[in-house]
Amino acid sequence: MKTKELIEEKYMTLTKTEKSIANFILQDQTYSIMNMPLLELSKQLRIGEASIIRFCRKMGFRGFQDLKVSMAIENAQEEDTGEVSEIDNNVAMENMVRVIQNTNAGINREGIRQAIELMDASENVFFYGVGSSGFTAEIAETRLLRVGKRCKAIKESHLQTVQSAVMGAQDVVIGISISGTTNDLYQALKIAKNNGSKMIAITNHKNSLIAEMADCVLLTHAPENPVTGGTFTSVVSQLYVLDVLFTHYTAKNWQKAYSYREKVAISINEKLDKV
Repeated sequence: MKTKELIEEKYMTLTKTEKSIANFILQDQTYSIMNMPLLELSKQLRIGEASIIRFCRKMGFRGFQDLKVSMAIENAQEEDTGEVSEIDNNVAMENMVRVIQNTNAGINREGIRQAIELMDASENVFFYGVGSSGFTAEIAETRLLRVGKRCKAIKESHLQTVQSAVMGAQDVVIGISISGTTNDLYQALKIAKNNGSKMIAITNHKNSLIAEMADCVLLTHAPENPVTGGTFTSVVSQLYVLDVLFTHYTAKNWQKAYSYREKVAISINEKLDKV
């Protein structure tokens, strides 16, 4: 039995609070709940997280994440039309363009300004990400190094924890996470924050744990759920936000950035000449 059918079957046995949760799910035609952290749903419904978890267990799930996975699988099955003889590349292109447009529409200029100020005032910038967000962090490191900013990308959770333990007020950490609730990342960022480091969050959810802890939040717009996790569109959204941030950072520090870009170009050319 599908999740919504199960909720409908048990609807009359629910409490008033549980019916509020049920109503949201039953009316959610776009399956937006699949992309929502528990904290965000709790705030939107003004219902405690514990009540939502109890509701999920009453429906036969282990918890909120288990319910989201079930709904994501059902949604994927509904969208699956079976074997496809020919792929339309335009569909993939349109999805990418739509993600960039939606991400651009959500960019907060004040947030960009705050992020640049934090980076300017720091001695070191660290990029934290796990999974596909870890690869985004590595690309960000390469880009920022070229304009002379000391930075490091770390995508292994144990090393993130170690690095956070030795960070201080002179450092900025940029946490990259679509959900904003990745536990290992959250714990590492919390250590850095407790040590006085400044924090910039790049995430889909402004009410996520990581966002609420950050000094500055830059929002991505990348539809993703437990079944389609790690999509290229999510990485594109993250890279676009970082590209906007770095473009503004370079413009503000153009003299230093130009000097370092020139040094990098000369060094690379000298290396290539010796091959």
